[in-house]
Amino acid sequence: MCKEDIYSKIPLGLARSALFGTSMAVKSERVEIHLEDTSLAVQNLRATKVSYTGPVLNQHHSLLWQSIISAYVEQETDTVEISGNELLRRMGNKSTCSQMHSRLVNMLRDLRSGEISYQTATHDYIGGLVSGVKIARVNVGTRVRKGNITITINNELSKLFDDEVLVNDLTRKVSLGNNQLVLWLHDFIATHKVVPPISLLELKRLARSGFELKKFKFEVKRALVVLSAPECGLVTGFSINKHNVLSVSKSRTNVVILDQFRAAKASGDASASSEKKGSVLARHQRAMRAKVAL
Repeated sequence: MCKEDIYSKIPLGLARSALFGTSMAVKSERVEIHLEDTSLAVQNLRATKVSYTGPVLNQHHSLLWQSIISAYVEQETDTVEISGNELLRRMGNKSTCSQMHSRLVNMLRDLRSGEISYQTATHDYIGGLVSGVKIARVNVGTRVRKGNITITINNELSKLFDDEVLVNDLTRKVSLGNNQLVLWLHDFIATHKVVPPISLLELKRLARSGFELKKFKFEVKRALVVLSAPECGLVTGFSINKHNVLSVSKSRTNVVILDQFRAAKASGDASASSEKKGSVLARHQRAMRAKVAL
């Protein structure tokens, strides 16, 4: 368990897509993912388009990437320097053995080698999830050991964290264990103020789950029970109707969407826009310092 609360950022469309799926990665397996203007309200609302080509990414990769971004937010630099042990700690790993470090390096390579195309009403990005990874070598007596890891964040990628982004409670997420669907649903649900009803078939596609529908339905119910537990408290209620449509109610989370003020200004509501802008810009600044209360 982390000693202090850690917050990260993830663009809404990435958390709601199959980019970081729920299947365990197969070595050397690559995947192509396309999400183009689906009928899902949460995607159509912001005209989200996501494409990805690269190694299979799952929730372990998501935890790693969000851990990197949490350090990026704290250090306020496009070049993040961090130890492998600290990355593992942020990911919720108690073990820092050589096997865990080797796994960490492999996942960093996965993040480095893939490419995403991400478009919304306000964003247009093509590039990697990280732009560079360098691991220092340290001489300790007669041995050479791994030192700090330097991770480069693309300047264009960094713009995705200013708007249309979830300020994610990473401490809460890592406390949920290793169930891939639980971790994916945590982020998916947290990106919404109100979660629109969604069919299990659509949810299964977005989560990139390999389960048959009946098994997937069972696993979704089990995951939502975990997310409803007092230790988590994200989900406050859920139901699945006879048409296999899921409805979820949730507690408050922190989502930064700044373009609502541009819309208010365009409608001539300058005073309301100014008042709201000051309030949410202050919240956004707190989010950038990763010191928000969700």
